[in-house]
Amino acid sequence: MVETTAERVLTTEHQPDGLCRILALDGGGAKGFYTLGVLKEIEAMLDCPLYKRFDVIFGTSTGAIIASLIALGYKIDDIHDLYKEHVPTVMGKKNAASRTAALAKLASDIFGTQTFEDVKTRIGVVATRWLTERPMIFKGSVDQAHGRRGTFSPGFGVSIADAVQASCSAYPFFQRFCNNYLGSVTSNRSCQGYAQAFTSHVNVVLSPFACM
Repeated sequence: MVETTAERVLTTEHQPDGLCRILALDGGGAKGFYTLGVLKEIEAMLDCPLYKRFDVIFGTSTGAIIASLIALGYKIDDIHDLYKEHVPTVMGKKNAASRTAALAKLASDIFGTQTFEDVKTRIGVVATRWLTERPMIFKGSVDQAHGRRGTFSPGFGVSIADAVQASCSAYPFFQRFCNNYLGSVTSNRSCQGYAQAFTSHVNVVLSPFACM
């Protein structure tokens, strides 16, 4: 007889307490499974979807996949199921071209046509413009804009799938990702979320959650 575990129902509604909580998720390919293990414990302790408790979620590479799914409202168990389905396929490819093709399929299958206007909390998908070697952060809210609020466009107008693929494109393991004006490779700078959140919430005390 196979023992089944009932799906956990997350029911707690936390009241605002004046803190700005930041979740910063680093890269590392299949190491995302470890990140998901930690996040599952945090989710269980909070007893609510993580997007409802974290005001800012930043992610790089595999962390960008997780951050985007959390911001879209996914529970950690559902993200883990997606990882088990897709990540071994991507990481098991033998060369950069095939890994890039598999990554593009993963992004398309998981995120479809969803955009940064669909997220439920502030998000930052971290990549780097490889021509200038400068960070490029795809953000979802005008609250995260610095000096360009009048022309702000969520995610620079691209889809979440494209932004995630740009963040995951760690050259030469993957091919460089180029789409319209984008030319990006991964940048392990998830802690930029702290700087971004501090600038956006100068009068708010930052919570002590560590960067993963």
